[in-house]
Amino acid sequence: MTAAAASGRPPLLRVEGLCTGFPSRAGMLHAVDGVDFSLDRGEILGLVGESGSGKSVTGFSILGLVDPPGRILGGRVLLDGVDLAALDEPARRAIRGKRIAMIFQDPMMTLNPVLRIDTQMIEAVTAHEATGTAQARERARAALVQVGIAAPDERLLAYPHQLSGGMRQRVAIAIALVNRPDVIIADEPTTALDVTIQGQILHEMQALVRESGTALVWITHDLSVVAGLADRVCVMYAGRIVESGPVDAVLDAPRHPYTRGLIDSVPAMNPRGRPLAQIPGNAPSPVDLPPGCTFRARCSRAIERCGDMPPLEAPADEGGGGGDGTRARTVRCWNPVPLPAQGSR
Repeated sequence: MTAAAASGRPPLLRVEGLCTGFPSRAGMLHAVDGVDFSLDRGEILGLVGESGSGKSVTGFSILGLVDPPGRILGGRVLLDGVDLAALDEPARRAIRGKRIAMIFQDPMMTLNPVLRIDTQMIEAVTAHEATGTAQARERARAALVQVGIAAPDERLLAYPHQLSGGMRQRVAIAIALVNRPDVIIADEPTTALDVTIQGQILHEMQALVRESGTALVWITHDLSVVAGLADRVCVMYAGRIVESGPVDAVLDAPRHPYTRGLIDSVPAMNPRGRPLAQIPGNAPSPVDLPPGCTFRARCSRAIERCGDMPPLEAPADEGGGGGDGTRARTVRCWNPVPLPAQGSR
């Protein structure tokens, strides 16, 4: 539990009932459907799930970056009590990059290939503050040092194509940090990097969060990354959160069958020679979600009651029934996986 949660202070970021849709010929595609979570200062939240589960759209929706014709259909995104979803575009633009920033998956898609690094970083500062070029450049240099870039003066004069993939990603992280935001949303920023560089960046991000008090939402499909990085985790399936809680509790003793299936399908978790476990079937179409639990067609624990949508709440055998659904261990399942026997984890 973070200091803010322990003191009873309201969370820095609170997402309530967030729904985002994309109209199509077949109907409204519900990419995000009633997502709730909260985040304290200095806390790292992992958002995990299969491709198409709604993780990235959740991040884009928080910042108001959903491209038309997609739109937020409902819910609130509260940053220090201010509903970002209700703001007009100029007001959002003033907050975006200043109080809440995003690191995208591919830095070559976000860095301008024809502008030097110093130009891009200085613009990121002067867009939000009336500061001189020399001061903005010094802040850009300090941000490069902060993310572990050697020879920062030389890197500032480089173009993106002159840097390696790992170096470009560090620059993208530095741009997100240069305005000292309250929240950073990182959308699988290390997926395309080799394991060594990935480990370095994860270590640096964790240290930066602890030192600066910045809150971090880390979007990924890699459970091993979440295990070593996050304080809490939310597991998404078909646009909804199906399980959330402290990362150790969720990964050591998953209660939702989908979370259990994700963990069982990780090669490192299976003994050598045993066939790799798989989740049968495919995820449902977001255009035509089935009634009730959207995972029931693929679930070995499905019961008749699964025809009704289960709430996201603490399991009955963990003192469940109610709560705000954003801080405690919660699961969206009528027939959750039993807790392991004492001492068997």
